[in-house]
Amino acid sequence: MKRISRNGIYFWHFNNLAQETAIDHFVSDRQSGEKELTLSFGSSPDKEEIKHNRKLVAEAMGITPDKLVLPSQVHLTRIVHVTHDTSKESLLDTDALISNEKGICIAVMSADCVPILLYDKCNHAVGAVHSGWRGTVAGILAKTLAKMNETFGTRGEDIVAGIGPSVSQESYEVGGEVIAEVERAFGNDSGLMIKKPNDKAQLDLWQANKIQLRDFGVPDDQIEISDLCTVKNNQHFFSARKGDAGRFAAGIMLR
Repeated sequence: MKRISRNGIYFWHFNNLAQETAIDHFVSDRQSGEKELTLSFGSSPDKEEIKHNRKLVAEAMGITPDKLVLPSQVHLTRIVHVTHDTSKESLLDTDALISNEKGICIAVMSADCVPILLYDKCNHAVGAVHSGWRGTVAGILAKTLAKMNETFGTRGEDIVAGIGPSVSQESYEVGGEVIAEVERAFGNDSGLMIKKPNDKAQLDLWQANKIQLRDFGVPDDQIEISDLCTVKNNQHFFSARKGDAGRFAAGIMLR
């Protein structure tokens, strides 16, 4: 990934998605000048601040604020097909968005969970997925890909995917509940966990989501993992594990 500046705020770009001229995308940096660019209404009592921050992001993407679509996330697997007529109410309890309409930037928020951006370069459709450990073991990415196939005819060979900044395996120690769920979802020999002597393990959410992309038929050379840990790169990204209330966002749109 590379860090760029637009309209005075900082974005991060995936190298592979940046080469696709039919789309635009972003991952927001937590810094905007001297202020922090938190984008979740749940992260600040000042609703006007959040509206202002979202307006800054929208303007940097060349759209009006109402075309920056962010769901109300709950770590489940509900997926919404976004159009120009989609209401705010229909975005409740939603952790993934898909669209094939130009001028709508679909986005998800994060602060350690994995944001994933998808582009179907054949059918010209996009997806944005929020995948924490619960979403990962529930297969939200796989379900989103299946929904894109059902809705747009998306095939694995046509997907360009970016697995965004999130907690790295080195920084992500989990307990028995998560270990059991990962083994249930991926098997005992998935290689996704480094077991620790305290009955805990370090979980690799990046590879767990890459497995779901591979299983759908996405070629390895069309999958980019940011390798940016939100804990280690806390100066650029909010991290719940570091105690941050703020949330950054990852979004994608058809030009």
